[in-house]
Amino acid sequence: MENGQPRVLMYSFGYKYGAPLDAQMTLDLRALPNPFWIPDLRHGNGLDPAVAAYVLESDQGAKMLELLPPLIHLSALAWAEAGKGRFTVALGCTGGHHRSVAMVMAVARRLRELGPDVATRHRDLAHEAKEI
Repeated sequence: MENGQPRVLMYSFGYKYGAPLDAQMTLDLRALPNPFWIPDLRHGNGLDPAVAAYVLESDQGAKMLELLPPLIHLSALAWAEAGKGRFTVALGCTGGHHRSVAMVMAVARRLRELGPDVATRHRDLAHEAKEI
């Protein structure tokens, strides 16, 4: 804990490459609208503004973005107060390119406003996107 605030690592991943074993909190985002099925968005990723908007501005994405930062903050505080160190959150979608990447970046921005030191990673973003 630094300055009374927890340290948080948030990372995106793709379930098709295996679920993570190192996270204290893992959330499945595969129910969110999938940009893969939109031809103009398919070859982008969650770092692209159009892809992120598609995910985050959907009804489900917007609600998740509202609820996740305070939940993660509360959980990270409890973890840090128990002396456990950094709290790791993994957000997953099918391939780890679109939904999870967009949500990690957006949640991390809002979580930083609550005080924690937040780092982000994208575990599977380097994997080549394949056609289904």
